[in-house]
Amino acid sequence: MNFIPAKEHPFYLWFFYYVTAYLLKRRFKEVHIEIKYRPSKHTSTLYYLNHNYWWDALLPHYLNRRFFGQKFRGMMDIRQLKKHPFFTKIGVFSVDLDQPRSSIYSLRYALNHLQTPNASIYLFPEGEIVPVHSGPLEFKRGLTWLRNQANTTDLVPIAIYVDYSKSSKPNLHIHIGSVLKADENPAAHLEKKLAHIKRRLHRAN
Repeated sequence: MNFIPAKEHPFYLWFFYYVTAYLLKRRFKEVHIEIKYRPSKHTSTLYYLNHNYWWDALLPHYLNRRFFGQKFRGMMDIRQLKKHPFFTKIGVFSVDLDQPRSSIYSLRYALNHLQTPNASIYLFPEGEIVPVHSGPLEFKRGLTWLRNQANTTDLVPIAIYVDYSKSSKPNLHIHIGSVLKADENPAAHLEKKLAHIKRRLHRAN
């Protein structure tokens, strides 16, 4: 089986958080984080994020450690995880989208984690980095599968947008939404969140 499990280590969890905090301060003029979700200690959460920037992978562990304190797991393409194996030390495991059998194994690994209290999975359902203005969001089927299987898990969108309009050093905007209702479309909901951020920035300018 072509699969790399998470092997978190306390030192890496601590170190990676502070390195990410430093990088965010260095790269961005301001980081704006809006939160409409607070998890219960007795539930689990499936977070999903748009994937437009190479450093997106730094955010899940940072957000979890700073705001939520859940038992964190993140999913990463196996080729990228082989290039950056230190991510396994903070709770990241692999998925191989080119191998259906391996993909199902990764999804079941994620599902097993979500069945424990106070657990979280962070997923980039686009499966790859996509340009910001590439059109409607197109998600792989894994998010829908996990949502259907883990039907007691909270499904929460996280919208990420970088604003270059005000200075040479951009501002980072992160919007952590509320729990999706059963009849809400995840991709359409995240598109609305991104559009809301852009409209608000346009009015501010």
